[in-house]
This record gives sequence, C-alpha cells and structure tokens, in this order.
Amino acid sequence: MSNAEFYQQNGYVVVRGVFNPAEVVELQRETEGLLTRAQQAGRKTEATWQGDWREQAGIGNAAQTLTRVDSIHNVQNHSAFFSQMLFHPGLLEAAAELLGPDIQLHHTKLHAKPPAIGSPFPMHQDYSYFPHETNEILAAIVHIDAANVENGCVCLVPGSQKAGPLPLDEGGQYLSIDDWPLEKAVPIEAQAGDVLFFSYLMVHGSYTNTSNRDRRIVLFQLRSPTNHPLDQQHISPGQGMMLRGINPDATQR
Repeated sequence: MSNAEFYQQNGYVVVRGVFNPAEVVELQRETEGLLTRAQQAGRKTEATWQGDWREQAGIGNAAQTLTRVDSIHNVQNHSAFFSQMLFHPGLLEAAAELLGPDIQLHHTKLHAKPPAIGSPFPMHQDYSYFPHETNEILAAIVHIDAANVENGCVCLVPGSQKAGPLPLDEGGQYLSIDDWPLEKAVPIEAQAGDVLFFSYLMVHGSYTNTSNRDRRIVLFQLRSPTNHPLDQQHISPGQGMMLRGINPDATQR
C-alpha cells in the first residue's frame, strides 16, 4: 500500500527517515539554541492547556506547576535553518503525495516536552483553530527526538477524520474527555527524522513525558492553495507562502 493509499484510508501516515542523521543533529542543535535564547530573553514559552481535562486525566491542580510544555510559533522567524526545512525536498515530496503538487504554508511551531514533567495534550482536532473550505490541509510533524509512549508521543484515532468536524468540550479547545480519552487512541512511535503527516480533522493528542528524555517536535501545517480559510483565525507570518508548485489563483495577495 502506498503512503497516499494508507493516508486516504487512515487519515495519517508516518514517513520514515525523511531527515537524515546529520540533518537531525543540526535540527537538535538549532532547537536547543532557540529554546536557550528564548529562556535568556525571558520569553514565556509554557503552553500547557488548562481546563477540567487535567483533573479527569489525573494531572489536576496540584500538579499544574509540575508539568509543562514549551511552544514557540513561527520558527522560521527565529532561524534560517527552520526556513530551509520548509523547502526540504524529502518533506515536500512526501507531502505532495498526500496533498497534491501545489503546497502552501499555513503556520509553524515548535513543541518541547521536558523529561519527567512534559505535559500531555487532550484529544482534539486542528480544524477548530483554522477551519477551511475543504480537507486539503495537514500537519507534518518532524520528530527532533525519538518518540514513544514513555516520553509523550503523539496518539491518534485512525479513521476519525472521516467523521468531519466534531463538537468541542465546553472549554472550546478539546473534545469530550469521556468520549475521547487518550486511552482510546493509538500511539504513533517514531525515530528522530521521521515525519508524521495527518489530516487536520484527525482526532489526536499526546501522552505525558514520564521518561528521562526530551520529546521535541517541529510542526509544519500545510495546505493546498485552493483550500481557502472560512474565517480569519490563526493568521501567522509567512502564511500563504508557496513551498512547492504554483498558486493557480493569481488574484490572491
């Protein structure tokens, strides 16, 4: 089964070894440098989601100061290396097999779960943050470190993208914990340099990092240039930049 066939059936696919070992070393070095500079500048990077889901997941109020995840958006604005990653031939070839020959940037971000205290994410869909006309938008998660259940890998529900947009919890960020517990999902374990692609309708989350290892990823959200947003949510620098092919709509600015 091809990557495209697997993706169409399951809503996700892992492409192994997109970034080679030398590129992974550079990616790790650039990531460490970015996080260090942010810390030295006093930038707030902690981005753990709040809400009742924490209590239901067993990481209630008493633990809120003990779990964290650091996040930095628009990584291409911080280092030319991340800009170059956006045009990585292996990444774009794999994305084109799933999305088509013309690929446009939506946004980028870095997530870093520190050892032993890295926060989980409840089950959610990306759709609610930036709804578009069609489903031609996907996340490309580049693994900076090897990821498994112990250090907080991504988990998802294969085929859930076929249900379309789902109702959110009262908090408006995530899906009902009762209906979509983390235990219902499939862990997606990966090696550093692997890329996980999934539809923005995919139900997904991630586990707590209980290990002694980092779990860091760079996420590139990619779309077809003919897939237009339904509103003006989540406008980011560089959004609309063509990474591969052409924009057939010459009226766009």
